[in-house]
Amino acid sequence: MPITRRTLLALSAGAIASLAGCAGGEPEPEPSLGPGAQTQPVQLRITVPASYLAFTGNTADEAALDYADYSDGGIGTSVLDDGSLELYVTDHWYGQLRAMWEDELDKSLDSLGAGDDVASVEVAEGHEAVTVTARPSFAEHADADLYRLVAACGFLQILDPESDWQGDWAVEVALVDAETGAEVARAALPVEELSYSRESWDEAVSAGA
Repeated sequence: MPITRRTLLALSAGAIASLAGCAGGEPEPEPSLGPGAQTQPVQLRITVPASYLAFTGNTADEAALDYADYSDGGIGTSVLDDGSLELYVTDHWYGQLRAMWEDELDKSLDSLGAGDDVASVEVAEGHEAVTVTARPSFAEHADADLYRLVAACGFLQILDPESDWQGDWAVEVALVDAETGAEVARAALPVEELSYSRESWDEAVSAGA
């Protein structure tokens, strides 16, 4: 059966959904007067698009609660009509979120690269592309670490004030055969579907021979 985003999300729904709000270690708490209250002036407004929340198996309302819990009310939120979520953060909480997602990126890279069937994993500097060079056996199991990596790349795009993502996010994922260098699958998530199987992998390698 082909491995698709739907398969990966079904297998790791709990883990990936948690990434929308409160993954990572415990943050340093700040005093709060209640949900959404700020102890410092808000410096940044960050929009988490509905497409990202859907990719991580979450909704804006659920994520808003996660951020309130994560920050003890230090991060303000607004649910938008299109299903997106706006975050209102101080410099402190921006730094906390960025550190959390950079840590998640590193953990996902380490976990994905630790498998015997993965030769290397490369992430573009702007987090807009991921290349996994692997052996055909990679196609024989669903690797949720790949989608956790994509989720981390996507959120770091959202957090980057100099990113040119302009209202939405995208991570292009390429799978490359380690023996031949043949590209066996490519998709720009979340718009496209990354689908691969041992059969399609072997076909791509044969076509490139």
